[in-house]
Amino acid sequence: MRQISGMEPGSDKYYIEKVLAGNVNAFSCLVEAHKDKAFNLAFRICGNREEAEEIAQDAFLKAYKSLSDFRMKSSFATWLYRIVYNTAVSLVRTRKGKVLSLEEFPADAVDFLSTTENEEEAAVEYKNALINFALQNLPEDERGLITLYYYNELQADEISKITGINKTNLKVKLFRARQKMAGIIRKAEMKNVFLP
Repeated sequence: MRQISGMEPGSDKYYIEKVLAGNVNAFSCLVEAHKDKAFNLAFRICGNREEAEEIAQDAFLKAYKSLSDFRMKSSFATWLYRIVYNTAVSLVRTRKGKVLSLEEFPADAVDFLSTTENEEEAAVEYKNALINFALQNLPEDERGLITLYYYNELQADEISKITGINKTNLKVKLFRARQKMAGIIRKAEMKNVFLP
């Protein structure tokens, strides 16, 4: 068995070395550490829970199969998110994902507004629903960028490695995506169709 030297037990590199040394069960520790963020990224891009689960599983399988090619120049998370991002964007592009209309949004909003007794909670849920609605109406690549930056809290240089978009273009794309989301939210609020 290969000697694992200088690797912090419990770190991604530690488990990667264990897998490469023949302990295939160590890969489950990598899956456990990254499954939630991988799923969330896939879900925010594709908007479908079942597809997101498949994308995340597929990404982990691809990562496992090509783990020996991983050179550790970036973090395992960055490498994995690149696989998830590319897989999810490709899937959405092939199915030509349907965009939600304003008329489809109210049912969800009315559901939580009628069941939440606390006004503050209702306001937060309403805001979150608007944000998610706006996010789902962005093109898949922009959904991915917003998710990586705001939900996964990654820095621009990491997102650049994941998406292959240079940092300058990335900042422009993030700015435009935020502008689009703001426009979608304004339109939804002007319609005021989901308020009691």
